[in-house]
Amino acid sequence: MESIGILGVGQAGGNLAEIASSMGFQTALINTNKRDGIVNTKVERKYFVPGYNGAGQDRSIGLKAVNDNYREIVDFVKNSFKKIKLLLVAFSTDGGTGSGMSPLLIDLLLEHMSGVNIGAIPIVPDRNVLTGNRINATECIEELSKINSLSSVFLVDNDQMRKLNPQSSKHQIYLSSNQQVMEAIKSVLQVTKKSSFYGNFDETDLMNILGTRGVTIISSASITDAKTTSDVTSKIQQSWATSVFCPVESTGVIRSGLIYEGPEKMAKLINVPSIFERIGEPLELFEGTYFSESDPTVTTILAGLAFPSRRLHALEESLEKNKDRLQNLVKKEHTQKYESKIAWASTLKAKPQERKSSTVTSKLDKYQK
Repeated sequence: MESIGILGVGQAGGNLAEIASSMGFQTALINTNKRDGIVNTKVERKYFVPGYNGAGQDRSIGLKAVNDNYREIVDFVKNSFKKIKLLLVAFSTDGGTGSGMSPLLIDLLLEHMSGVNIGAIPIVPDRNVLTGNRINATECIEELSKINSLSSVFLVDNDQMRKLNPQSSKHQIYLSSNQQVMEAIKSVLQVTKKSSFYGNFDETDLMNILGTRGVTIISSASITDAKTTSDVTSKIQQSWATSVFCPVESTGVIRSGLIYEGPEKMAKLINVPSIFERIGEPLELFEGTYFSESDPTVTTILAGLAFPSRRLHALEESLEKNKDRLQNLVKKEHTQKYESKIAWASTLKAKPQERKSSTVTSKLDKYQK
C-alpha cells in the first residue's frame, strides 16, 4: 500500500484514515479538535490546529484554520508521506473542519508536493441530513470541482449505504462506507502485484487511471451465475449503481481499468464494447486477466466521470422548496423580539418604604391633640 497515502481531515476523514492505517496505507490526519482526532489510535501522524476547538459545522472556521496555519499544515503533510505517488485527502463534505479546510488545502498541496498526484475522498451525506449540512456539502463539492490539476475524486455516497441498510444507525453507515471504499482501493492495488500470462494490470496502469481529473468509481461484480455475455454486461453495469460511490449518471469515462479474476471459461463471456456501450468507450482501457479457480469476478475502474448532478441536486432540492421559509428563519433570528402587554404592571412591584427625616419638635407637635 506504499504508493497511495490517505490524509484524513476532520473527524470523518480521521476515521477513514484509521481504517486505512489498519490496511497498511501510509496515513496522517488533521483536525481542529484534538478530542476528535485522539481516538484514531492507529494513525500515528497527527496535526491539531492550534487555537481551535472544533469548527461547529461552520465551514468558515475550517477555512480560517488553513489560512492561519497553511505553512505548518503543508510542511506536516509533506513530512508525513514518503515516496507516495498519489495522496487522497479524505473528509466529510457536510461538516465544518473537513468541508471547510479540504478544498483550499488540496489546492495548496498541488503547488507544494511536486511529483505527487493529489486526489480526494469526499463523503456525501445521506438524504436525512438537515439544512446546514446540505448547504455545506454543496458549497464544498462546488469548490472541489473547480480545482485544476486535481486527480481522482472518489465521491463516497452514504445514501447508497442507507438504501441498502435502511435500519442501520449513523455509526454503522459511516463505518460500512469507510470500510468499503478502502477495501475497493486496496483490492486494485493488490492486483498490481500479481503476474499473469494473459495481461497484467500493473501499478503504472493504475496510477494513469487515478491521475485522471474527475470523478472515479471502483466496483466489483460477481459473475458466477452468468450464462451469456449480456448477463455479464448487466452485472457489471449494475455494480456501478450499487457500489459505495455515487452512481454513474452520464456518459464520458476518460480512462478505465477492467480486471478479470476466475476460471478461463467465464472470461469468454466478457465483451468490452458491450460493457461500455451505456457510458461510452473510454479514451484508454487498461486490462488485467488472472485465471484461477476462484469465483469469477470483474472489477472495473471508471475515471474522468462528470460530477453526478442528479445526486447533488437532490441535496439542494429541499433547500429550493423551502427557500422562503429558510430565508425568513435567518431574518427572524436577528429581528425577533417579544413585547409585553402588561408594562403598566411594573408599578405594582413592592418597593421599600422611604424614611423621611424630620425634627423632634415636628414629631412632638404631630401628636398634640
